[in-house]
Amino acid sequence: WRSRISRQRISFTAFFLTCTAFIYILVLGTQFKMMSMLGDHHDRTTAASASNAVIGTETTEIRNNDLAMIVPPGHFHHLAEMKRKATLTMKRKKNDGGNGVDGHGEIGRMGVVSHHRSHDKLALKRRGQQSLGMIANDGNGNGASPPENDDRPESDNESAESKNNEAYTAPNNENTNDQRYKTSAASIAQKWNLTASNSISLLEQQFAKVNDYDPHNDFFHFHHLYKSGGTSISNLMDKTVGLPTSPRGEGVGKGKGYEGILPGSYESGNFDHHEALADINKRMAAGMKREDLPYKASYAHTGLRPVYGPKRTQTGKFLLEHLSPTKRLRVITMLRDPTDFRASNHAMIMCGLNYEVSRFNNERRSRGILSQVCTPRDGLNVSALVDRKISDLMEKCRKADEMERRGEKVTLNNALREQCKKEKRGVDTREHCRSVKNLLASKEYDKHYRSMFKGLMGRFHRGQEFTNSTAYGRMGYGFERAENSHGYSVEKVEEYTLEDLGGLDTTTISGAGDRAGHPPEPDFIWFGITERMKESTTLFYYHFKAKPLAKTPDSRVQPCRPNSWWSKEDREEVRRREPADYAVWRAANAIMDVRIEKMRLEIEAGLDAGETKDSLYYVDWDQLEEIGYKLENQKLVMSK
Repeated sequence: WRSRISRQRISFTAFFLTCTAFIYILVLGTQFKMMSMLGDHHDRTTAASASNAVIGTETTEIRNNDLAMIVPPGHFHHLAEMKRKATLTMKRKKNDGGNGVDGHGEIGRMGVVSHHRSHDKLALKRRGQQSLGMIANDGNGNGASPPENDDRPESDNESAESKNNEAYTAPNNENTNDQRYKTSAASIAQKWNLTASNSISLLEQQFAKVNDYDPHNDFFHFHHLYKSGGTSISNLMDKTVGLPTSPRGEGVGKGKGYEGILPGSYESGNFDHHEALADINKRMAAGMKREDLPYKASYAHTGLRPVYGPKRTQTGKFLLEHLSPTKRLRVITMLRDPTDFRASNHAMIMCGLNYEVSRFNNERRSRGILSQVCTPRDGLNVSALVDRKISDLMEKCRKADEMERRGEKVTLNNALREQCKKEKRGVDTREHCRSVKNLLASKEYDKHYRSMFKGLMGRFHRGQEFTNSTAYGRMGYGFERAENSHGYSVEKVEEYTLEDLGGLDTTTISGAGDRAGHPPEPDFIWFGITERMKESTTLFYYHFKAKPLAKTPDSRVQPCRPNSWWSKEDREEVRRREPADYAVWRAANAIMDVRIEKMRLEIEAGLDAGETKDSLYYVDWDQLEEIGYKLENQKLVMSK
């Protein structure tokens, strides 16, 4: 009897355990099914802990300072949206009985980190995913490349793309902002007629690009292209990043002595390496360590790139050898409308006619005629100005010959002497200066004015080799025409400009070869556009966190501008001949449009988060109003 009772208990226990195991397996299977359904609905990141650190399990009030702690520098424009989402999430949590959004307890993944559309891959297939460290996440933790042209609408169901390139940070904002960036990028690309297939994606990345300029560890060189407004930028650098002034009264250029500017810098000249080295040696002889040298920047007509490879520049080599090895070399530059660029170079550098125009108008004023004559339409006879210039040269040659006959020292250079000899033989040595039509028909145009922007980045596209033709300040005579280079297309020039001049690719562009393992060239952290000087300098102050000057320098702005000599037909001819230069120009303007819009969004978000006009000391409020925005009642509004 007792054994029978024992066997019944064992059977009952076995039956109970079997039923329990079946129910457990059923519940566990249901949970796994639910998790698989939710896999694409939530961002699989570690940001949950960051969100919980701000929101907490019991907190119902979101503080600006707490949110600001987890916002990357330069991302103020995400702050207000993050606060709104976080507050909304807390309300939903309360209404859902503490289960979080949708009753799944996923509040840690909401409110701070958002989903964003997977961007086009920047031509990752061409460059290789590993070179930029950009791997897309397929939602299961596996690297996968999305379609190159992904036109699907944005959705919370799309997985986030992992971007690890240090110059590019994935948008840390909600889908509404992400859609705003996409819409704005598409509009800007259309405005500037960009035809590269990934131009919209690259412009979107400009919105997400973090300003990583570090005044303590970065050194940047301003490559001043002739007649681009660079003298004004050099002066601006003196009074911002160049401060404080040197107590020794020594240093830059003509002895202006700004501690932050490397001596040997000249606002309108080549970089003087001997002057720079002398100052470095003097400081180090006095006991200063190389890592404590005060220099933050330099400027000159001399180009910096390429710093690496067989065509490395003297300036690049010099800075690598004599600055602290902890310094990160970077570069800034200026560019202008390609036709205006040629007009100024033609009139002022090639032909020297700016002086003649000024002399002509000064003589008119001396006769009581106050109005200036600046264009052929107004009666300016450019050919007559050329005749006068040649007449002056012939007089110099005559005097030089007399001095030689008397045994006196003569300083007239051989090039001018040769020009005089040709003029005596009846050769018009300045025929290309007499009119724009003459220039366009001359060999001088092909020699000097083809693909002039090659000196800007060092090349137009990845298929070209770098040039060092601006290494000593020259504009680079004898440039290879971009249109004749291997692999050229307008789309490739646009793409390369958006990546390189836009500062998006800081790892694969190298004069030693665009391959993994080669040292990258100094990246562009700012550029300006001559015709958009107010916007350019506003971005300069904002980017370098410099207090705006009472008056932004505007050195050498000509009252009579030679671009007025060029007719509509002349301009169209340059546009037809120089598609590569105009592709760079259009892409640069598109980048600037994005940066102005991004700056506006960041300022607005900063004001919403409690920033003030005083705390945003690096915003040039006066120039900002001139370009379309003004501050009213702690709000940034459109100017009338």
